[in-house]
This record gives sequence, C-alpha cells and structure tokens, in this order.
Amino acid sequence: MCSSDLAAAALAGYALADTGAGFTTAAIAFAVAQSASGAARQALAVDGAEPGDRLAIRATMHMLLNAGIGGGTTIGALLAAVDLGPTTATAYGVGAVTMVLAAVLLVALTGRPGAGAPAGSAARGGMLLALRDRRFATALGLAAAIQLTMPVLSVILPVWVVVRAGGPAWLSAVALALNTVAVIVGQRPWAARVTSTRTTVRTALVAALALAAAGTLLALSARAESPAAFSVVVIAGVLALTVGEVGGGLATWRVALSDVPAAAEGRYQAAYSMSTSAARIVGPSIALPLVLALGPLGWLVLGATMAAGCLGIAGLAAADGAVLSGVSARGSRRGALSAPAVRAR
Repeated sequence: MCSSDLAAAALAGYALADTGAGFTTAAIAFAVAQSASGAARQALAVDGAEPGDRLAIRATMHMLLNAGIGGGTTIGALLAAVDLGPTTATAYGVGAVTMVLAAVLLVALTGRPGAGAPAGSAARGGMLLALRDRRFATALGLAAAIQLTMPVLSVILPVWVVVRAGGPAWLSAVALALNTVAVIVGQRPWAARVTSTRTTVRTALVAALALAAAGTLLALSARAESPAAFSVVVIAGVLALTVGEVGGGLATWRVALSDVPAAAEGRYQAAYSMSTSAARIVGPSIALPLVLALGPLGWLVLGATMAAGCLGIAGLAAADGAVLSGVSARGSRRGALSAPAVRAR
C-alpha cells in the first residue's frame, strides 16, 4: 500500500473510530504515512529543477503545507466548538477522499503509476549512503535541533500555557494561527533572498538570535502578573520563534540540500526527513518534561539548543564559502602562472 493510500485509510479510521485505541491506531498510521511520503513529495517537486531554484520550491511547498495545517486546524476547532460529531466524521471522510484524488492526480502528472516511487523507494533503500556524507549528517543533526520549533508550537507551548502557567486556553490556538500566517506570508519572499553563502550565513545568524529571544520571552512569561501581560509576552515569543523557524529552515535547506546531485535527490530527502521525525519525537518526550520541570530555565535551555543549531548551520555555510573561495583563488593563481608559459611558447 502506498503512503497516500495509508494516509487515506488513516483518515477513514478517524471517522470510524469509536474508542481511544482505534483513534490512536489511526493517528499512528497517519503519522507513518506522512513521514513516508514527505521525502517523495520533496523529490518530485524539485525533479528537473536547477539547483538554484530548489530552495524557492521547497519554501513554497512548506508554505502550502502550513496553509493546509492552518486551514485544517481552524476547521477542526470550529467543528469541535459547536460539537458537531457526525459532521466531524464527515470531514474526516472528505479528507480521505481528497487524499485519494490527490494521489490519482499525482499519477496523472507523472505519467505512469509509481513514477515517483523510484525516488522515494530507492531513497529509502539507499539513504544510508547519504548519511555517510559527514557534512550532510552534521547538517541533519543541526536541523533536528532547529526543528524543535514544531513540537514547541504543537505540544510544549499549549501545555505550558494551560497547565504550568495557568494562561487562557485560547492563547495556543491564536499563537498557532499567527505562526501559520507569518510563515505563509514571509517564507517565500525570504527564500528569494537566500541566494549565496553570505545570505545563508546571515539568515542562520538572524534565526539564531530570534530563537534565543523566543526562549527568553517564553521564560519571562512565567513572571507576567496578569493574563493580558502573559498573553502579550507569549505572542511576542511565538513571533520570534516563527522568525527563527523560517530563517533556520531556509538556511538548513540551502546548506544540506541545494547542491545534492539530481540522481540522489530522493535519497537525501529521505535521510533529511529523519531530522523532522527526530524533532517530533524528541520534542514531546524530552523538551516537554524539561520545560515543565525547570520552568523558565527549561525555556532558556530549549531556546539555546535551537539557536545553537542555527549557529552550527551558519558555521557549515561559512566553511563552504571558504572552500569555494580557496578553490577559486587556486584556479586564479594557476591561470596567472600558466598564461606567461602559453605566451612564451
């Protein structure tokens, strides 16, 4: 069964599940399907694209993904708010049908069933080869640290707001909505400016500062003396987190994936998806207990961890630039030395 079929079946499972175990099974199946299909989607999107265009394409895909998540979250929240149980089940069914139609459309666009499978399946089989690329493996670990922004928004912040800080329950939904809108509006234009080693390093440094600021602001929220002040500080922290999420993602994509050979695109995408899965697992299992146990100090540690990931990406980008400069300089010296010899002959 392909990942799209599994995702559709999982959504149908949501609609039919009437027990906690059934819902949990559907949730696990959906998460597995999304993880498995992510690399194939990315590989297909940049198939045949020039290396310089890949960053913009990935930014556009991420923007659309956030738009879908934001829209789905809004619809789900509205359905839950008005307590329309049968309508909620219908919405899951519509989602399952939509995924099947999207899979059919993909087959039509690629020209034959499974046209995108070699990129995904071969990548899965051979992604250990990508992990032998030490520079790429380093970028992968740094990407996992940066992508802790995802569980912060989806798990850690909501629990902090309601359980640890006693803030208004609606605040987490507003924070996620602001993050989604900011990513949709800002990611594509920012990606268009990340075109060189210098802009990549600058973007990573800006992201590091933003993530450190986000951790600091969320730590300070614990000292807010009123719900209004608490909400303002948390929203400011989320906006800073969003800047770090977008900037860190763009810099990481450029460092890790921009120069990947076209034939190995799927393999590297599959390996890169491991960083996303790691962040989604490590975030709730380690970072959440850290924040709940240590409070403000936990937020500072988490912010510093994400910022360190961006600083590492900046270092890799700067090292790449130094290598390229050295190669260019050696080429220039060889040309200067060989020119008189040519003229003498």
